Amino acid sequence: MIRHFIMLGLLVLPGAALLSACGILRPEPMNFAENTERARVDRQKIDAAYVPLNGPLSLAEAIARALKYNYDGLLAKTEINLQERQLNLAFAQMLPRLAAGVGYDSRNSYNAAQSIDVFTQQQSLTYSYSQQPQFSSADLTFTWNALDLGISYFQARQQGYRALISVERRRKVIDNVVRSTANAYWRAASASTLLPKIDPMLKTAREILKVSRQISAEHLQSPLALLEFQQNMVIVLSELERIRNDLSAAHIELASLINIPPGQPITFTDQPEDLQAHLGVDNHRLEEVGLVLRPELRIEAYQQKIDRQDIYKEILKMLPGVGFLGGLNYNSNNLLYTNTWGAIGVRATINLFNMIQGPLAIAVAKQATDLSEERRIALSVAILSQINLAVLEYGNALDTFKTAKDVDLVGQQIGRVADDVSAAGVQGEAERIRRQLTVLTTKVARDRAQVRVLTSLAGIYAATGMDLVPAGAEFKNLPDLTADVQRAIQRWQAGELPSLSMPAASTAQNGAPQNGAIQN
Repeated sequence: MIRHFIMLGLLVLPGAALLSACGILRPEPMNFAENTERARVDRQKIDAAYVPLNGPLSLAEAIARALKYNYDGLLAKTEINLQERQLNLAFAQMLPRLAAGVGYDSRNSYNAAQSIDVFTQQQSLTYSYSQQPQFSSADLTFTWNALDLGISYFQARQQGYRALISVERRRKVIDNVVRSTANAYWRAASASTLLPKIDPMLKTAREILKVSRQISAEHLQSPLALLEFQQNMVIVLSELERIRNDLSAAHIELASLINIPPGQPITFTDQPEDLQAHLGVDNHRLEEVGLVLRPELRIEAYQQKIDRQDIYKEILKMLPGVGFLGGLNYNSNNLLYTNTWGAIGVRATINLFNMIQGPLAIAVAKQATDLSEERRIALSVAILSQINLAVLEYGNALDTFKTAKDVDLVGQQIGRVADDVSAAGVQGEAERIRRQLTVLTTKVARDRAQVRVLTSLAGIYAATGMDLVPAGAEFKNLPDLTADVQRAIQRWQAGELPSLSMPAASTAQNGAPQNGAIQN
């Protein structure tokens, strides 16, 4: 009895020790030093990943750099690779089971026992055993279940559709990167010409305001006139600072998108006025293209296919599972007649409760499939609305740009007249600053209106799901990628709606999306 308690204790103690260790195994929050070290390592990786500019930056090169180096695009590419690896894993899970095992058994006494005759009920008076106290064993077992194979097949198909969904998500990410880069480039290019004019105006305006406050303190002029003058100058300063801050932010945004240090200077080769946008395609054609190419609709279509595989899986679960097994075995027990042997077998099993819950599970899977279709239809209606709104925004942007050009033209004339008057000494410094602010404001408004036109055209392409560059173009070197983007921009700015090839989405080498490519 004591020996039994000892053996029981030996079995219980490891479990108790494991439970007591749970408190020790509970992870502790990272301390300040660990977070500091993590931040240092991350910063080193970020700094090492910067790719400096080698000269003036064009719009095509900016977009090419964003496609090749932007972290959002790289993250989407990594997701595709992950989904592809999971697809390979799903295929591997369809293989049968082949298990190898080895073992060793030992006891401190013989496994001996008496026996009783079944028919005579006579008990043997001697103890006998057929198993040695110590022996080793080994086996190699092959098992294959048709039901598991069928379920694994549909699971692999689901993972294949998930891989295709990741491709469509990457298309959307790339589209957002391209539009954001183009918008930031145009704003930053405009800022490069306007900021050198703003800083001298700010300096002069602050000096005038300072002198005015000194005069006010000395009571040399009418207080009301001085206060009105100071109010006007403060308004001028506020507007100048607002314009400067907005323009300066564009440079930082662009630097982040093209993967250069935020403070690195950029020389721009393109300006918004160098680019013209034209679009002569009817809305109905755009709607047709959008319903074919939008990544969101393709994602929902793939999701419906994923949900449909669940129906097939639930049907399979209601069927009997037929399993085949075979194996080779070895046992070192010398008392056996045969130490090695082979075995084969066939077994069929069925879960009777699946006959009850199976129809319910099938109904749920069908409902999910119907829901996917309804969600896609609702999304299609929303996308049609987005396309028409994008076209409307483009038209409004064109009208605004035409007005802004006329206002800017008048502002330039005012500026030239104000310069002549100032040269003749007829107006004060404050009045000259206000005139310059007017000219600057009209120029900013014109540039913004120009950018809005170009951005709204990009919005039409985004609403229809058309890719700016061919699929997989980012795998090229930067000069070749820049050339591809430049050719695409020329078509883009011309407002061309290319003919459309509509193959099913697939993943090319290195995870490049090959779907709905636009051919010209």
